[in-house]
Amino acid sequence: MKKHACLIFMIMGLLSLVSPSIHSQINLEDTVIRLDDIMVIGYATGSRATISGAVDKITEPDMNKSPVLTPLDAIRERIAGVIITPANNGPAVLSSVRIRGTTSLTGGNDPLIIVDGVFGNINTLNSIFPADIESFTILKDASETAQYGSRGASGVIEIATKKGTNQPLTVTYYRSMGIEHVAHNLNMLSGNEYRLLARKQGVEFIDLGNNTNFIREMTHPGLVHNHHLAVGSGTSNSNYRVSLGWTDREGVVRNNHSRNFTLKADIRQTALEGRLAVDFGLFGSLLKNNYLFDFQKTFYSAAAFNPTFSKHRNKETGAWDQLSYASQIANPLAWLTVDDDEDNAHINVHGKINFS
Repeated sequence: MKKHACLIFMIMGLLSLVSPSIHSQINLEDTVIRLDDIMVIGYATGSRATISGAVDKITEPDMNKSPVLTPLDAIRERIAGVIITPANNGPAVLSSVRIRGTTSLTGGNDPLIIVDGVFGNINTLNSIFPADIESFTILKDASETAQYGSRGASGVIEIATKKGTNQPLTVTYYRSMGIEHVAHNLNMLSGNEYRLLARKQGVEFIDLGNNTNFIREMTHPGLVHNHHLAVGSGTSNSNYRVSLGWTDREGVVRNNHSRNFTLKADIRQTALEGRLAVDFGLFGSLLKNNYLFDFQKTFYSAAAFNPTFSKHRNKETGAWDQLSYASQIANPLAWLTVDDDEDNAHINVHGKINFS
């Protein structure tokens, strides 16, 4: 038994000399979690390690991981517990945001929006171009939203925007373009198939001799254009930043359009050897929306309208041909010509003076 044990030890020793790489090596890498990020929450300033409630922060590197067309796109599907439901009535309608779910049956459930200390709502986000946003801070816990009272009952989203820096003149231009298209449409009978089926079933119908797919005629590829120009400069005593933004979004449904023009300016001036600091800022927007007049009736009519009708106006009457015996079904292309426009202008001017 002793001879066998000695033989085993000798073989292991020889293997370690001949092939030293037989021993496995495990390397451990450190993972650093930053807990010293400075976060400003309401009246308090501290690090992430000292915050007691549920707080999440999204900075510019996180926002740029995917295309961002609206400010809400920057936090969509990036924060646990924050549900952003896209609008189902075209690009002109804002999405709904829920941080704590539906907390009230009669009151509002949208979170409180704060932009650079200015209180607002979801509509305030229309005044901010995504490229002007530096970070989002989302407060979800009652211990952090209590300072805002009942206004913060559904959560709080604090937005910090970019300001001027102590650097030489900097000009930044950003442009993006995207295309939207319909993923799937209903399979409709053509005019010829409609005639054949109606005659086979013995159904009386009006035949105007056309082959029109109304659902296809109602849609087209949607185009999205984004333009943003920012100019900034500064010294140790003063700095400024001015930006202009333009978003032009045309939906896949014809006559469903949204244009948004934004303006933002920030100026900071110090005096008396830094003891006096004056901050001035403004942001505003001009939003032009062209809605589809009745989304439900339009698509219901498109799925039920006679495909032998023309996709153009009647040359003799100048009007759209209609079905006189169907009171709830109208020519869907006629619905698209109904104007339902809305223009909204928003501007906010704010200032702050600090004296030590």
